[in-house]
Amino acid sequence: MLERLTSEARQAEARNEWWVAGDVWRRYELVRDGGRDPDELLAEGIALSRVAIELAQQADA
Repeated sequence: MLERLTSEARQAEARNEWWVAGDVWRRYELVRDGGRDPDELLAEGIALSRVAIELAQQADA
């Protein structure tokens, strides 16, 4: 499945169909992440949230 999505995304990029390629890469990431450890995904989400909070605070300063 991941190989097919990679191929599809690269073909779209070669045709300069960036919106299609972006959509396919997002599907690729969803499929890939579906097999990851839930605790790892949660930790990554928490880390991203912390970065977002810091960036928002900097923008308000």
